[in-house]
Amino acid sequence: MRPFTFLMSILLIVILTGCASPTPAPEVSQAEIDLALNAILTQAALTPASGTGNISTATNIPLVPTLAPPATLLPTQTPYPTSTPFPSITPFVFPSRTPTAIFTAKPKPSITILGVQKNTAVSVEADNFFPDQVLKIRIGPYDTFSTNAVEVGSINSGSSGTVKFSALLPAVVQDVEKVTIRLDGSLGEVAYTTFTNQTSGTVPTVSATVTSSICKVSVSPALGTVMGPGTDFDAAWTVTNISGKTWELYTIDYKYIKGTEMQKFGDAYDLNQVVETGEKVTLTVDMLAPADPGTYSATWALTQGSTILCTLPVKIVVK
Repeated sequence: MRPFTFLMSILLIVILTGCASPTPAPEVSQAEIDLALNAILTQAALTPASGTGNISTATNIPLVPTLAPPATLLPTQTPYPTSTPFPSITPFVFPSRTPTAIFTAKPKPSITILGVQKNTAVSVEADNFFPDQVLKIRIGPYDTFSTNAVEVGSINSGSSGTVKFSALLPAVVQDVEKVTIRLDGSLGEVAYTTFTNQTSGTVPTVSATVTSSICKVSVSPALGTVMGPGTDFDAAWTVTNISGKTWELYTIDYKYIKGTEMQKFGDAYDLNQVVETGEKVTLTVDMLAPADPGTYSATWALTQGSTILCTLPVKIVVK
């Protein structure tokens, strides 16, 4: 501060001297003024600084606050991340529960007894079997079924798995009070029931053709053939022996079992020829159609003693 104070003092003296003197101020040349100012500045520059404050010299550049240049990162430094706005919050929606498929269990196969003709036949409705499978039919006494049951034939369950049929009762249940019938499906399904060997209900003669494991049968005329009242016709069954045994002469019979009696002559006939296994034989009965319109049917059977080998059905429609 001393050079500045010294300079101001000189200027103040000059001003006061000029103001106090009544006489005109002496003329001072420009060169003399410059010489005086240089002397003052030189003196100020040579005067040492004192005190604790900073002293500016003629060569000092006034201190002007400047902004610090931006920091330069070293090559190995990672720049600071810029501020990233927080993402908008998406509300969480719990997924809807997918309905669980409910599987309805298939009902178990069952057998319903529709009718019984004592010691002769039983009429059955089989339900809830798998479609188009072969049902093996076995009939035997209730008390000893496991050892004495007889396979009387087989039936197809049809496209719906429900079928009605009539099966002839084997000799093993003649006059037996309680009888069991069992169906074994080719796909593993089983159903059985027990009935009383007494005439009851309705026993249709032909609901579905039962195929025996002993013989195969084809029928003429075809079941349900239409004919006029009183028509004379022959019921003919072509039977193939698949039993694995020879049917000896006169040991096998075919006879009327039940249904409409349309035969013109006897109710039973002998098999009058030997039939080897794999061979065929044609059995014929002379018949007469009833006079009244309607559907008529009857069941005949191929038998060996009291054992039924296979059934021989006949069914016509009179119009």
